[in-house]
Amino acid sequence: MKTNNTSPILAACLLAFLMCSGCLDIETTTHVNRDGSLVRTITFEGDSVEVYAGKFPVELDSTWTRAITKVAAKNRHYMLTASKRFSDVDEMNKVLGGQFGKTLQFKFALEKSFQWFFTVYRYQETNIPFEQFTALPITDFLSQAEVDWLSTKVLDADPKKLTYTKGDSLAFESLEPRLREYELQNRFVPIFSAFLEGVKTVNDPRLPAATVEKMKDTLYRSSLQALDQRNVDTLSIIFARVLRSPAVTKAWQANASAFVEVKRRLEFEHETNSHTYQTSVFMPGLITGSNATKIEGNKATWSDFKDHGRTFGYTMWVESRQVNWWAVIIASVVVVVLVASLFLSLVRAKKRI
Repeated sequence: MKTNNTSPILAACLLAFLMCSGCLDIETTTHVNRDGSLVRTITFEGDSVEVYAGKFPVELDSTWTRAITKVAAKNRHYMLTASKRFSDVDEMNKVLGGQFGKTLQFKFALEKSFQWFFTVYRYQETNIPFEQFTALPITDFLSQAEVDWLSTKVLDADPKKLTYTKGDSLAFESLEPRLREYELQNRFVPIFSAFLEGVKTVNDPRLPAATVEKMKDTLYRSSLQALDQRNVDTLSIIFARVLRSPAVTKAWQANASAFVEVKRRLEFEHETNSHTYQTSVFMPGLITGSNATKIEGNKATWSDFKDHGRTFGYTMWVESRQVNWWAVIIASVVVVVLVASLFLSLVRAKKRI
């Protein structure tokens, strides 16, 4: 059996995200039953304010069983445990499919094949990318070879546990500025588009749309710090300073709802990326294959996949084999009957002689 630990290097600010306040430790456990039903349990651990606020990247409706407990070993830390049983994987997909920009999105698959003495199970769980702004593809900043390399390398959340080579580290250093440019330019695109739409709506001769479009690169370069800090409101001041027109404020206000949506999506991405995630699956029988980072008995566990999933998506899979004892018993009975029949035939044959 071979296990793989795959998690990419995407965000230059990964460690800063992990160290920020308000993050939650989210652990998900799925029990796969022999009949194809599944039990999903999610725990959210963190500061009491965060837990009781209930602002989670997964929607939990009234059909989930919930309980909040205090974590004795940690001051002011609480844990919410939510659990729900699904009759099959189709129901799981309907409930946990999620909505882009509002929750994490998942796709599940469960295959079950009967092989007489054994039943083989294959469970697959895919984390759909939650990166919010991708108007400019990553291949505009990296070569396809670099993207392929990036999507297979590992960066542990703890810098003392880096699992890639010195060569990998040097290669990432060369990619880091372009990755930052990829992220910031993609943040800028919807903001500039919303502003340009406001400019056209206001139609003020002091601020022609053609002039704004010509100044796009200057506006972007002047906005780098605010973009990095996700400070959308500051950008209106920066735009006014660069364009030197009183119509900037009018144009910004003319499309205010678009900027509100950009801020919401930026905040969702930031909050979702600030949490830590671990996923475990309990399979029927003995695990025979998986890409899990850790396997214990019939339990497969994945961690450090968040940043891979953020941009590329991440698929976890595990296979197991369950002995069909009823088939073994039937086969044993058949063998005993056949042997007994053969023995009786030999005895009768000897008596005739």
